Amino acid sequence: MFIGITQRLICNESYYEERECLAKDWGELFNKDLFKNFIPLPLSYEIDFSRYKDLVKAVILSGGNDLNFLNPNAMSKKRDSYEIQVIETCLKEKIPLLGICRGAQIIAHYFNSCISPYVNHVSKHEIFFLEEKFISNSFHNFAIARLGDELEPLCFAKDKTIEAFKHKYENIFGIMWHIEREDGLNNVQILKEWLDLIKEEK
Repeated sequence: MFIGITQRLICNESYYEERECLAKDWGELFNKDLFKNFIPLPLSYEIDFSRYKDLVKAVILSGGNDLNFLNPNAMSKKRDSYEIQVIETCLKEKIPLLGICRGAQIIAHYFNSCISPYVNHVSKHEIFFLEEKFISNSFHNFAIARLGDELEPLCFAKDKTIEAFKHKYENIFGIMWHIEREDGLNNVQILKEWLDLIKEEK
């Protein structure tokens, strides 16, 4: 089964060329037992998502690039536009959706959440989940301060910003840490819940 993944947009420095890319960490993640039944399918921004929707069982909105309203530029604008199309298609077609870091932010923004600049979010830190806490990576300069009415929080940082959430009625989750990087799987309970949704949609 394919899981579609949106990609980071970068500009080559030696000569101008806009590139879509994924860290090899994603390939390593899909080799783990947790993802053994799935194959990642990188999504190109040059191909309308309507052509992918019948091929994928779920979608991950990956990290990289700021949201355009936080750091306006052409590449962020392109990502925002495409990922909003993905969100709306997943809602319409009931395709399970997971946002990672920037991906969580674009989902939160779509559902009228408040995202603000925060310090001390580019390092390992404690995350509080139910009655537990665990250490995870963190690579973002913007944090989710408040969720929109359709979303509910699952995890918090020590400063009370939201580290994970889910939609109250739809198969949509957001995680602010990078599951594909070191210390990204120290707690997999939320990730397993999302993966179980994919099995239910088979």
